[in-house]
Amino acid sequence: MEAIVLPDHAVADSRTLRYTRESIVQLLESDPLVTVAGQCANLSEAMALSPALRADIVLLDARISEGPAAVRRALDIVPVMRIIACSVRETEDEIIAWAEAGVIGYIPRTAALADFVRLIIDIHSGEQVSSGRIVTGLLRRIALSARRRPNRDAALPLPALTKRERQAAELIRSGLSDKEIARQLNISLATTKSHVHNLLGKLNVQRRSQVAEWLREYEHRPGEPFARPAVLLEQNGAGSP
Repeated sequence: MEAIVLPDHAVADSRTLRYTRESIVQLLESDPLVTVAGQCANLSEAMALSPALRADIVLLDARISEGPAAVRRALDIVPVMRIIACSVRETEDEIIAWAEAGVIGYIPRTAALADFVRLIIDIHSGEQVSSGRIVTGLLRRIALSARRRPNRDAALPLPALTKRERQAAELIRSGLSDKEIARQLNISLATTKSHVHNLLGKLNVQRRSQVAEWLREYEHRPGEPFARPAVLLEQNGAGSP
């Protein structure tokens, strides 16, 4: 198995392992089953080199700028990349955000150093190890989605969202925080929080992760006015509330 390793923002302490690029490379090179095909300074460089290096996987520090949103854009351009997110905070919202972005697996930030290579090989083979709490949460969400499915084609009214609320909804689904959304849309943090608050109220949801579930209910419907490209490319009004 050949891997490309991207940069880190990491330190190590005695309680929680935060991986550095140097330590990852040393670990991988010490295992006869793994070859380090290259090291990249950023995701853009990995996008350029991955096809030429024919790497099996790309190891990515989960704390890169824009996180899942950056991965989603990268895979839109180079869909053959198989990305593993390392040092992921193991919460339902984080795992779903990375999964929806398109990673093939993740290494939790609490994983032991001795297990790192084995976890990568398992993911490469199609096996992801998750905590029982995460599995329970994902099963609950799947069950909720299944209960909603019979009404999927019903003529449910689409809430009257403003342009900014539609943009915020898509950026929330991409995993961006309020601060990141504010920078993306060139508006103040206070204005962003107001848009997000109004959005949650109109969708009748309580958590940001439920926005992604709501989007999935609509995005596959023919003729629904909530297609992702229209939302992301609607930047002509950037800077206005």
